[in-house]
Amino acid sequence: MSRSLSSWSVRGVLCGAVLAGALVGTPATAAESEPALVHATEQNACKLNVRSGPGLTHSILTTLTCHNYTTCVHSAADAEGASPCGPLLTGGEYSCVGADGKQVVDNRWAEVAWRTPKPSYVAVACAAFRG
Repeated sequence: MSRSLSSWSVRGVLCGAVLAGALVGTPATAAESEPALVHATEQNACKLNVRSGPGLTHSILTTLTCHNYTTCVHSAADAEGASPCGPLLTGGEYSCVGADGKQVVDNRWAEVAWRTPKPSYVAVACAAFRG
């Protein structure tokens, strides 16, 4: 009888552990909600300006390189799948070299957390994103 009881106890503990894991969530679930990292691309000489507003007329706050990052304020993918920092803003037009090595003209901007709580923005087509 004690042998049967201990096997039920082990099964109960295993079932409890499985349920606890399901309630707490997995590390992958937690990572999916974290904001993406933003940095410059080699195609643009490792320079990406962070601006005070979504347009070229707004002041440059800093210039990111290929080795220093900031994070996105938002973490939803945009409609085209080009940025994990959606929703994106439509702002002033800019041009840069895109990921495919071709000149790009665009007006999509992503809000980044460079100087929180004040807003700051990067040009989406010129940036690289890492999740």
